[in-house]
Amino acid sequence: MQSNQQSMHLFDHGDVTGAIISASPGNERSLNDLLPESLQQTPDRTLSFSYSCCYLNHRDRNIMVDAGIDGDGVLASLKELGLGGEDIELVCITHVDRDHVAGLLLQIGDGELTYPNARYAIDGALWEELHKPETYDSLPKHLRRLFQRLKELIEDKVILCTEEMEVTEGITFVPSPGHRPGHAAYEFKTTATPVLHLGDAILNPVFAEHLDWPNTGDSFPDQAIESRKLLLDRIQKIGALAIGTHLPWPCMLNAH
Repeated sequence: MQSNQQSMHLFDHGDVTGAIISASPGNERSLNDLLPESLQQTPDRTLSFSYSCCYLNHRDRNIMVDAGIDGDGVLASLKELGLGGEDIELVCITHVDRDHVAGLLLQIGDGELTYPNARYAIDGALWEELHKPETYDSLPKHLRRLFQRLKELIEDKVILCTEEMEVTEGITFVPSPGHRPGHAAYEFKTTATPVLHLGDAILNPVFAEHLDWPNTGDSFPDQAIESRKLLLDRIQKIGALAIGTHLPWPCMLNAH
């Protein structure tokens, strides 16, 4: 079902209810901007991109997948669902690009935790990288401040994931590196088929249609292709409801 506002798309799947929350205005991009020179298309295509995060009520637990860029704005959407930041029990972090984690802090990434009572699932090697001084050498000041503040505030709240593993009952961490180091998807068991949140592993359906196309926006395009293939195979085998952060609104992938 669709909410009255374009900022939120409500859904249910088995015993799970959820909301795709528009965390920032969407935009359009040229496909050729994302392809290497050898694959440039004539004519070019215009792709629609959303910027979202996801709320799930899973087995009576309030869960976020990522947090968008503006914690205050996402909280306003959660308020429409009768929830406050203190009600969120778990945040599943797909990776630490700013548009996925800045919303974990209020006041556009500078304040206190948006979800003070939550635990935070994250790739263990990625978390280790955030503790290395050299990680910050090439980052602009605002990102250094964001990551250092975030690291400080969730230090004692993290669930470190090092392989495919159960984060908590019915929720599986699925490594899917390539878009960024430590990128992960998350699978949620339901009384129907699972819900699988892809993060940025598939930025647009065109990359599901053309599995071997590298995306120049990925840090490691070849690795990202392999993760994409594995995730699409997984979706088809388990019949998952697939959600992706930047897929065209309402951010669900028809992979069948």
